[in-house]
Amino acid sequence: MRIKVITSDREFDSVKEEWMNFEKKVDNKNITSSYLWQRTWWKHFGHIDNNQYGYDKKLLILFLYNDNNELRAIAPFCIVKRKLKKIFHYTVIEFIAQQWGATYLDFISDDLTRDGVDYIFNWLKKNRKYDLIHLRYIPEFTNNFDLKSENATVLSGCPEIEGENYSNIRKKNYSKNLKHKLNRIYNKIGREKTNINTIIKNGEDIFNYIDNISDVSKSKKYSGKHSIYLDPKKKLFIKDLIFNFSGKSNCILLLHNNKFCAYNLGYYYNKKYFAIDASYNREIKELENYSIGNITYDKLVEDTFSKGINEFCFGTGIDSYKLRFTKKVCKIYNVLYKGNTLKSVFVFKKKLLNNKHTENHFLKELNEEIPQEKMN
Repeated sequence: MRIKVITSDREFDSVKEEWMNFEKKVDNKNITSSYLWQRTWWKHFGHIDNNQYGYDKKLLILFLYNDNNELRAIAPFCIVKRKLKKIFHYTVIEFIAQQWGATYLDFISDDLTRDGVDYIFNWLKKNRKYDLIHLRYIPEFTNNFDLKSENATVLSGCPEIEGENYSNIRKKNYSKNLKHKLNRIYNKIGREKTNINTIIKNGEDIFNYIDNISDVSKSKKYSGKHSIYLDPKKKLFIKDLIFNFSGKSNCILLLHNNKFCAYNLGYYYNKKYFAIDASYNREIKELENYSIGNITYDKLVEDTFSKGINEFCFGTGIDSYKLRFTKKVCKIYNVLYKGNTLKSVFVFKKKLLNNKHTENHFLKELNEEIPQEKMN
């Protein structure tokens, strides 16, 4: 086996075709591990230095080839400097994009053997100095990591729907309360002839509505939430994703009296839909009893499965509104490995303790939302 290392933006650009062809070959379904997502993310955030994104980030993408020179896996790493208590610095290997905006991150591969995984980590030990490997957003369905080991802890979860028919999905997955609420709202809209309509736009057509999307999102402040469109870098990132994923970009918009009142933006990737960003306008008081956020998601689910898509991901986080649509939650994990420096043991113990605290908090929240005996 051998490793090819990508360490520059120019090299990152040069492997586009090889990476994207390999994605298709192995049937990759992790959109945030895809080339288009990873390259777009690095363009906008790879050179930002702060506590969230880390400091002095450098690409460390590894391509693993077997003895026949066949590509077997891509490990989208970067090497980052971080701080503990503002004065203690350490060097850590992370996945690109785990710092913000990820859903699922993993090696891109299909049948990577344990020898292949070990070869990647042994290469790192021999060729780089680092205090810690801290990989986040690893999905529970991974074949590349032992999530039952002591160094693996639950980070969060992504609610998901699987199925083939909208009617059956609504019947089997939606909560009784949500089904009742939607029936009542649709009846109310019909009875009162309320002027609420939906439009669906794809690809670059979404650009014509980006200001409307931004305005609706900014109303989150009235609920104490933050809009990503207030951050110029994140807004440009979203716009570039729309452009780069082209026809696979999708946005459903809800209008009331021809005024935009809600949206849901996402992407189709390998017969799976990823809902990335959504909001409703908190300022339209006359719609407070119409649950327009739920309407938007319901219309989106209906449209998605009518197109032959059989998987729908609500994105990271077990918000209560997501769990009205499904009780299936795919857990995502942190995985830690000690580095090859003197301070690696201290850093490992510190981060593992923090990760276990995060795990306990999440599992408690999950059990409150979905008692474990009801989990799929």
